[in-house]
Amino acid sequence: MKVQFGIGSTSSIGSAIVNTLISQVEFYIMTANTPFLLSLADMDKLRVYFNNLTNSLVTSTSNSILVVRRFGHSFLLWDTSL
Repeated sequence: MKVQFGIGSTSSIGSAIVNTLISQVEFYIMTANTPFLLSLADMDKLRVYFNNLTNSLVTSTSNSILVVRRFGHSFLLWDTSL
């Protein structure tokens, strides 16, 4: 898999399936200094959407998972605080 960030691009060096609060998610490992990214296509596949008014991820089972907003982005945290 090849991903483009701005004007540069990088290739995947592997992948990992991670159990998250949403579901099992397959993350592709890149040689780039980026956090885990969850694309709109991934959110569609997982049947999850981001509610920016409540700062939560809403799942198809009506569960809401709170996220934290920092630096103009949303972060899903596990046992950690910013």
